[in-house]
Amino acid sequence: MILPLQTLALGAALALSNLPLSHGLSASDIPADIPVSQLISSATAALAQGNGQDALTYYDAAITRDPQNYLTIFRRGAAYLQLGKSSQASHDFDRVLAIKPTFEGALVQRAKIKSRNGDWSGAKSDYETAGKKDGDEIRELLEAQNAAALAQKAEQDGHWSDCTTQADIAVLVAGGAMDLRHTRAKCRFEKGDIVEALSDLLHIAQVSSGSSEHLQISATSFYALNEPVSGMGQVKKCLHSDPDSKPCRKLLKAEKAVDKQLKKVKDAMEKSRYINAVNILVPTKDDDGLLKTVKDSTQQYRGEGLIHKNAPDRLYNDLIELTCEAYTEMNNLKKAQPYCEEALTHNPNCLPALIGKATRQLDADEFEPAIQTLNQAKEHHQNSQKVQELLQKAHTLLKRSKQKDYYKVLGVTRDSEEREIKKAYRKLTILHHPDKAAQKGTSPEEAQKKMAEINEAYEVLSDPELKARFDRGDDPNDQSQQGSPFQGQPFGFPGGGQQQFFHQRPGGGQGFKFQHQGGFQFPGGGFPF
Repeated sequence: MILPLQTLALGAALALSNLPLSHGLSASDIPADIPVSQLISSATAALAQGNGQDALTYYDAAITRDPQNYLTIFRRGAAYLQLGKSSQASHDFDRVLAIKPTFEGALVQRAKIKSRNGDWSGAKSDYETAGKKDGDEIRELLEAQNAAALAQKAEQDGHWSDCTTQADIAVLVAGGAMDLRHTRAKCRFEKGDIVEALSDLLHIAQVSSGSSEHLQISATSFYALNEPVSGMGQVKKCLHSDPDSKPCRKLLKAEKAVDKQLKKVKDAMEKSRYINAVNILVPTKDDDGLLKTVKDSTQQYRGEGLIHKNAPDRLYNDLIELTCEAYTEMNNLKKAQPYCEEALTHNPNCLPALIGKATRQLDADEFEPAIQTLNQAKEHHQNSQKVQELLQKAHTLLKRSKQKDYYKVLGVTRDSEEREIKKAYRKLTILHHPDKAAQKGTSPEEAQKKMAEINEAYEVLSDPELKARFDRGDDPNDQSQQGSPFQGQPFGFPGGGQQQFFHQRPGGGQGFKFQHQGGFQFPGGGFPF
């Protein structure tokens, strides 16, 4: 049975697919008296066993003995093609067509190679000679050729989206055309598709003898995308192909130094040694700090064209967030603020930055803005216990701000100790005593009202249980919530002297006291939650 020539090519290709190579067989191992037909059979068997290199050795021997057997040459070309050796495959197909110019299988395979390399006219000629003038191959070829021309025109006009759209169509056929890859890479960079642009540069770097693509991929991966392993890996490939490349060696040295510091920061953060992390990140008297090093390096490489202007600053931005987080964890909101504010400019949902912002808003009695900030944090960080605690605190403070503020009446802060509260109370009772009302030009009624407010505030804040209730947003004197637990007089003190009243606590027992359970620590005390 005579098999179609295209079937022969397909059979060779399929036999070699996904097979490992063996390098054990050499031409000297093949006996000289083995018939050509046996050599071809051995090549076929080697392919079936996954020994692609052995198969090529058998084909070499067979072709040496019968150099005019175009079918054997074609089989070897198909094997080369499957092994990714397009240049050798094309050479074999040239030899086949020199012997038999109308051999369809070789024409079609060579046309595909030419198509892949963007040789539009050469591919078209081979397809037409093979009788494919009206076939799908010609149609796809012409469509890709037209798309390539449109992509180049769009590049010249600065129409980046049109450029990438047309280049995508062309690359489907001409994936090995380096000029087309360059065009699409540029348009992708200009469009802001950085990762996609790097994929084109990777293809170019595989066949390029220069170092520019390796350097661009490395610097962009390391600094712009915060992928140190990929970045250093690419520049190592440059040194593998050119061990004497000074630019690649210099870049690798710089990246290794930064990577060493990055690992120290990561280790410090994981072990909650935030001061250690900060000392690496920010400037000290002995060092500029990792933040400045990364920022300066990124700017330098942008200036040198290794990092495109549209590429992000992911490594620097991530380090800014870490600095914000470290200072926040250290309970130093003042030093955290500039880093956290910068973090929010590139990541509006940065958790430590939002927590720091909300805490500052609470300290400034901006309760509703704080709730908005915390709701944003909750939306994007639903499992954060600290956000839940602060949100509860913010709602409590907002509720209390619309009621009486006993702390404000006595002029003390929420974290004031008992002796400070008592001292403020005594000072106010002297200052606003009704006996001095006339001297101050105040009516007795106004003085009594003021003293009643002072007594009321002191009676709550001097009692631990009542104070705790008030801190939770439950005003003991709010009769809309419950009956007043005591009836005070403006300035009368049973038993003589300025002493607090004794009041029976409603319901008896002790109130709940919420205590802080880890997480971020913030200065200024405040309500325990």
